[in-house]
Amino acid sequence: MHPLLPSIFIFTSTLWLSFHPNNAENDLQTYIIHVSLPEDNINFESYYRSFLPRVALHSEDDQSSRIIHSYRHVASGFSARLSSDEVKKMEKKNGFISATPQKMLALHTTHTPDFLGLQQHFGVWEESNYGRGVIIGVLDTGITPSHPSFHDNNMPPPPAKWKGKCEFSGTVTCNNKLIGARNFLGGSTDPPFDQEGHGTHTSSTAAGNFVDEVNVFGNANGRSAGMAPLAHIAMYKVCALHGCPNDAILAAIDAAIDDGVDIISISIGGPYKSFYDDYTAVGSFAAMQNGISVITSAGNNGPGRATLFNEAPWTLTVGASTHDRKIIATTVLGNGESYDGQSLFQSKNFPRTLFPVVYSEETAQCEPGALKAAQVEGKIVVCDSDTDDTLPNYHGQAVKDAGGVTMILVNTKVFGDTILEIAQVLPATILSFADGEKIKAYIKSSSTARAGIDFKGTKMGFNDAPSIAAFSSRGPNKLSPGILKPDIIGPGLNILAAWPFSLEDINSTFNIMSGTSMSCPHLSGIVALLKIEHPDWSPAAIKSAIMTTADQSNHEGQPILDERKFLADVLAIGSGHVNPSKASNPGLIYDINPMNYTQYLCGLGYTNMEIGFIAHQNVNCSLISSISEAELNYPSYSIILGAEIQKYTRIVTNVGDGNTTYFVSITQIPGVHTLVEPTKLVFTEVNQQARYMISFTRTGEISGDFVEGSISWISDNHVVRSPISIKLLLSNTGNNNFSTEVIRSSLWLCTFLAHCLFYFIVF
Repeated sequence: MHPLLPSIFIFTSTLWLSFHPNNAENDLQTYIIHVSLPEDNINFESYYRSFLPRVALHSEDDQSSRIIHSYRHVASGFSARLSSDEVKKMEKKNGFISATPQKMLALHTTHTPDFLGLQQHFGVWEESNYGRGVIIGVLDTGITPSHPSFHDNNMPPPPAKWKGKCEFSGTVTCNNKLIGARNFLGGSTDPPFDQEGHGTHTSSTAAGNFVDEVNVFGNANGRSAGMAPLAHIAMYKVCALHGCPNDAILAAIDAAIDDGVDIISISIGGPYKSFYDDYTAVGSFAAMQNGISVITSAGNNGPGRATLFNEAPWTLTVGASTHDRKIIATTVLGNGESYDGQSLFQSKNFPRTLFPVVYSEETAQCEPGALKAAQVEGKIVVCDSDTDDTLPNYHGQAVKDAGGVTMILVNTKVFGDTILEIAQVLPATILSFADGEKIKAYIKSSSTARAGIDFKGTKMGFNDAPSIAAFSSRGPNKLSPGILKPDIIGPGLNILAAWPFSLEDINSTFNIMSGTSMSCPHLSGIVALLKIEHPDWSPAAIKSAIMTTADQSNHEGQPILDERKFLADVLAIGSGHVNPSKASNPGLIYDINPMNYTQYLCGLGYTNMEIGFIAHQNVNCSLISSISEAELNYPSYSIILGAEIQKYTRIVTNVGDGNTTYFVSITQIPGVHTLVEPTKLVFTEVNQQARYMISFTRTGEISGDFVEGSISWISDNHVVRSPISIKLLLSNTGNNNFSTEVIRSSLWLCTFLAHCLFYFIVF
């Protein structure tokens, strides 16, 4: 991103097709090579080099330049630059399993801590010591080490377990806040500076230190801080402007495990046909086995269904919500009506008078060069946003070039009420689709229509928040329809955080961005707080605490809404909106042993070789008891229901009061009978476990493709809630494995075709 451009987003066309760097002379491209390991202790580097064809061993390129990354924890194998002929020769070697071409993935604040109930000297922040001592590894575009968000005032030294590296040199170095930074982009020896801004923004959102008097263009004034302001940050640069190679992601996770991080934050994603092909899932599995929580973004391809990325049950998948701060620019009409829009740039000298306002088929698209001065000069121009990713700056430039006074940009119907605060090249406001339709109707009804814009600045307390952001990807889960995703939602719309350079001729280096890339680090920081309060909890236990305590209501006490102002369903919000205070004291947790995930993968029908690659160990499904998706001890339910009754068992662990009793409460679904036995769980000590059985029986017609309900275990001090999503199985065969496979394949195909047609926000 060029520092002089007013745009605050990076946009791209689909980047998820295989990426093959071309070399005109030798046709080299990057492959990820999967090999089997001998039983004896080996030198990994020597063993991996033995797979290189002889032509590579004796060429001018030495072995070290051909091998880009050697994996130890996350996979048995390496990535290397090879020709297709060299790969064919390698396939004949003993121990060779597969060679996969490198794939390029896409990148998916002053107020949000307060919005989430995080306050200095009080509550969760104080109880968790602001995340002090936790290490958050961020996989992203690099970082700006000199940014004030990364100063190390009041920071302790890194923990003794830290083994990471800092690849900055000279006068630029790491400190007690930014304790490590490395570049994993193949072929690059550059320090891991952030040229795009994305990594600086996400890092400061997760764990930026306190910075006073922060704003953007004079708006959103306040004190900036990440979710865990005293946690340490380690940056692993795996992305550049063109995308994020998956071999670099795998190498970065491998290094992060070695380095000793506690949390890995990944705001990156792309579509895959299986977990075996998804190297983020493969690397995250190894991290989970080492007790590291992995937080991932859900993707920005909403609001359509089955648009999710990062669907593995061993990661926490985060969708994006709104918060209660807006930067208001109100459209005032000649008939006395007014409509609040939003704009990052607030003109201080714009006249409070009404101008002629124009909208017609000829002017609606506001394309560069298409507007004529005779049509718009001296007028306010209403423009339709013509892409669902809302890149409006060229509209404003077209209006400005044609002599328009200002612009009213109207959201698409798909984006609805989700407004991205963007700095325009002229005074402007962005309106919801519904309000835009009202303004168009006014213009059509009057031959002397007039309008003005009143720039009101930053306003707080919009209690219809949180709502789901339009771009936030939705379920169902394509790779595993029996696991409900996303898991949780958190703030991701119009998030203010650190930026590598100033957007103005002042020293303020902060910016507002939107995407699930912004919601992901919010949860990464919150997980850091929980790690301090509960150091003995597993990644699954922390995930359970976040999910089962999630809010279902906005700040008005009404159900969470979507971009159309309809009730948001579980395919959009998962378990609900994160509530850090409740998550720190959940009462009960659903824990999962890493071996259970292997049983789950066997139940999905993966081969022993594929599961061995994911789990980084030899697996024989015939020797272990496989389980179905719904049998995994997950804190939510996604049921594919046919004519037969389905019964499952869950185990909960008491992490609340020693002597306590929980009673079940069921939100029943029309057409489905949900039964829980027993209806009461009695605990006499902390860490005591109890199990219950839940069954689902179809009793009548189900309205819609998906229906939802919930169960809650309620005590005097806790409500432990699990959402339920049910899809009606049309076939009466009762073959759930076959049905799941059909659903998984069809969902993936539909999503892939959709991705080939649209442009997306790059987070």
